[in-house]
Amino acid sequence: MFLPGRGDGRCKHVAALLARAVASPADFRKLPLLDAALDALDAPALRAVIRRMLSREPDLLSVLLTQPNTQSSTQPQTAQVQPDGADPISDLPGRIRVAFDLLDLPDEDHWHWENDWDGPDFSELTPMLEELQELVGAALSGDHAAQLNALAAIQATLDGCHDLNAQQPDLSLDDLSTLVEPARTALLSLLARPLPAELQGAALGTLHESVANLGWPDHEIDGQLDLFTELPAEDRALTVAFVRGLHDSEAGTYARQRRARTLYALASTGDLSAHENLAFARATGDTVMITAALLDSGQPEEATALLGEHPEISLSVVAGLFQEYGALAHLEAFARTRPDPWARRWLFTHLNEQNRRAEAHTVARDALMQLPPAHADTPFWITQLKTVSPDWPADRETLITHWAARPDGPHLLPLVRLLLREHQPERAAQLLHGVPDPVSVLGLDLARQLALQLPAEQALALIIQVAAAHVAGRSRPHYQSAARTLRDASPIIGRAEAQSAARLLTQEYPTLRALKEELQAAQLL
Repeated sequence: MFLPGRGDGRCKHVAALLARAVASPADFRKLPLLDAALDALDAPALRAVIRRMLSREPDLLSVLLTQPNTQSSTQPQTAQVQPDGADPISDLPGRIRVAFDLLDLPDEDHWHWENDWDGPDFSELTPMLEELQELVGAALSGDHAAQLNALAAIQATLDGCHDLNAQQPDLSLDDLSTLVEPARTALLSLLARPLPAELQGAALGTLHESVANLGWPDHEIDGQLDLFTELPAEDRALTVAFVRGLHDSEAGTYARQRRARTLYALASTGDLSAHENLAFARATGDTVMITAALLDSGQPEEATALLGEHPEISLSVVAGLFQEYGALAHLEAFARTRPDPWARRWLFTHLNEQNRRAEAHTVARDALMQLPPAHADTPFWITQLKTVSPDWPADRETLITHWAARPDGPHLLPLVRLLLREHQPERAAQLLHGVPDPVSVLGLDLARQLALQLPAEQALALIIQVAAAHVAGRSRPHYQSAARTLRDASPIIGRAEAQSAARLLTQEYPTLRALKEELQAAQLL
């Protein structure tokens, strides 16, 4: 029996084993429960089992060494703030350092991305961050030992991330955000509560060091602003001044922009003046941030002028900002002058949502009058115009007349599509009067669609032309399409006419056996 599976065959083997277990359960022996097997071992026996397991899977050493209450090998050896006393309430800082030390990193010769390294495995560290949150909870209640341990665990996490980033060039700071962000959130939680003076200074220094080493992206700050605003005003001012110093000392453009983004994000706490806020927004090089800063400083005209210089910015992206600052009318006026189609779409949607249907109608009608009939946006605007039109038949006639009288000649394809959409196939056929080869003008699909909507006397000739054009493709798929066209036309032109057309095709192409087979399969021969 074939069982689909992985290339190494394991899935097939597992499936075969499961099938045997169902068919012959007596062939299998039930193993004891894991807890029962462990309970039966005393401490020396358990140590012996663990040694044997580690000899087979040395990588599991990190699991052992990062467990709570691991002894002296996990105790932190650092000059930073450490738990004092001989009986610490948590060995978390040391275990975090051990987990970083045991991370599996590729050799220097295998750092390149082409080696398909997926990045370090943080699975041992993730539960420790949950422990850290519990430890911070105890620290916030005023437990001095918990405060010491929490700060030491935060320092161990941030130091480990910094060292890892320095060791692994292919590792981006975004990859480390799963560790940095919760650690820094815990740190801000500590700083937002009264701490002993020596701990307060050490915690603030840790925050500044982490910003210098690991950055402080605005997407992280967004989730931490509430905590940052709870810091003492002096600590906030020192932090803003520290980041400003980092910004001013950066030589590279990208690095300065990154620091400016941090400063701009911190500006929402009120620690920067409106002038500084705008200056740092400009320094980010981010058009949306600069737009927000201009609006914040009461300069909506300058904001729309900036958008005019950056047509790649969708107005839907910044509309929320203009609304927040009560400047939506300025964006609306700007959208009326901006030529790109997305601005017009936003304006229509905005007006329609405000129930300003007459204005929305004008926008949609003008769009159709200005766009070439074959433009990709034309079907969209026809739909929108129809939804807001107070007199759709009149608007439709205006549009048809306009397209038919264009200086570049009648646009048959969009006109026929519109008329078919409006269930006026006979009027569409009138546009083709005198056209010697309507199939080549409309294309096979549109010509077929038109033919199948016409009355029998008008449809017959066009249906035969469509079928013949398919046969001219000289492939079985084309023959299938020809047979399908004649079969679908049978209810319109009559079965006898469809069969007669099929015979004409076989007479015109007597050597095409595949054509004959497809016509027979459609029961036309």
